[in-house]
Amino acid sequence: MKTFIYQLKLDPRLYDNHAWTDEGKKAVECHYIRLKEDFEKGIIIHVGRTEDPTYDGFGIVVFNALSIEEAKAYMLDDPAVKGGQMTAKVFPYKQAFHQ
Repeated sequence: MKTFIYQLKLDPRLYDNHAWTDEGKKAVECHYIRLKEDFEKGIIIHVGRTEDPTYDGFGIVVFNALSIEEAKAYMLDDPAVKGGQMTAKVFPYKQAFHQ
């Protein structure tokens, strides 16, 4: 297994709370449930986001996969990415320190 990180950015149109649809809210709820379940399964190592998810804010998911192709497929299967509420980029990740 190798470690990867994907960075999530909220679609700028959703900085306005009035722009959210029920479908978009459901996609983000499914995104959260998937991350929680995969964390409990040991697939995900760490999940977090900046306090303000707008403008320069972002979220990260650190996880294990066999290859960059598998990591990209995992990222693209994220419900909030599939639904267009968030954009994402995946990178190989090497941890330097951990506490």
